[in-house]
Amino acid sequence: MKDNKPTKGSAQWVRNEKIINSNPALKQMRDTAEGLSSRGENYLGAPSQEYKDGWEKIFGKKKNESKDDT
Repeated sequence: MKDNKPTKGSAQWVRNEKIINSNPALKQMRDTAEGLSSRGENYLGAPSQEYKDGWEKIFGKKKNESKDDT
């Protein structure tokens, strides 16, 4: 089976990148597929469960600071 992926830097690759970069959902999917999602978000922009779990391991869970003073 032939790989139809355009060569990086080719005219078709440049056209594809322009289309991808103009659409946030496509850009996020491309970045995630290439392992470039540094913020730990899924393709819809919501934090992934792995990101949330890692955050809690590093910083702990948020404390509820709304206490009654009565």
